[in-house]
Amino acid sequence: MARLYATTGDGLARLDEEGEAWAVELALSGSGAQCLAVDPADPDTVFVGLREGGMRRSVDGGRTWIDCELPEPAVFSLAVSAADGAVYAGTEPSRLFRSDDRGESWRELEALLELPSRPNWSFPPRPWTSHVRWIAPSPHDAGLLLVGIELGGLMWSEDGGETWEDHRPGAKLDVPLSGLAPDYSRPRLRDGRRRHGLES
Repeated sequence: MARLYATTGDGLARLDEEGEAWAVELALSGSGAQCLAVDPADPDTVFVGLREGGMRRSVDGGRTWIDCELPEPAVFSLAVSAADGAVYAGTEPSRLFRSDDRGESWRELEALLELPSRPNWSFPPRPWTSHVRWIAPSPHDAGLLLVGIELGGLMWSEDGGETWEDHRPGAKLDVPLSGLAPDYSRPRLRDGRRRHGLES
């Protein structure tokens, strides 16, 4: 039986396939739910990011929820690594957090904010701020992580977010990132770094 989850900007919808029809259950109504991530190892474990209310976790397929007590309230992106189960949360203003215990505790990956391009990060509708819009952990390599800043560029880490490489010099920063789907199957470059399939 197939199952889908979707955030609506207001709440969460869970859709379960039942024969030729779908059964729909709604949750977190009025919460401002705007992003989600499902644990690849357990489809009943779901994380949801709220526009102003932090982050919630369910371990029963969205029927009950607990607050994950993320340090920032405005959550714009979530991801769960299939390689090591790490949970990542990106916020506005741009900060990136990691949990190694399914959201019980968090630590900020502060090196992201030390990148040289940071003073230029700005989201045009709210030019005084920016946010972590996309997070893409490699499903095969626990250390490899890509992050998209809106607007600021695409950053990558090869050690689980402890250190970062900035966007390429000269890359355009004024184009919103509409999605992040890197090809992690590409071979490594001569210096050991992977090709990320993000050439412009």
